[in-house]
Amino acid sequence: MSDKQIFIAIVGGVAFAFLGGLLVLPIQWLAHAKDAGDDIGWGLIWIGLMAASGVCGFVFTAKWARKRYPDFQP
Repeated sequence: MSDKQIFIAIVGGVAFAFLGGLLVLPIQWLAHAKDAGDDIGWGLIWIGLMAASGVCGFVFTAKWARKRYPDFQP
C-alpha cells in the first residue's frame, strides 16, 4: 500500500471507531439506563463498539483507498 492509502485507511478507521463509540448513547437511552458509575458494563460495551467499528472502518476504507489510488505506475 502507498502512503496515501495507509493514511486514508487509518483516518477512516479512527473516524469509524469514534462513531461506533457514540453508538452506546442510543443504546443507553433505549435501555433507560441509570448508571451510577459503579459498574464497568457500559464501559465494556463502549470499548467493544469502538474496537469493532474501528476494525470495520479500517477494512472498508482500505479497500476503497486501494481502488481509488492504485499502486501501479502506468
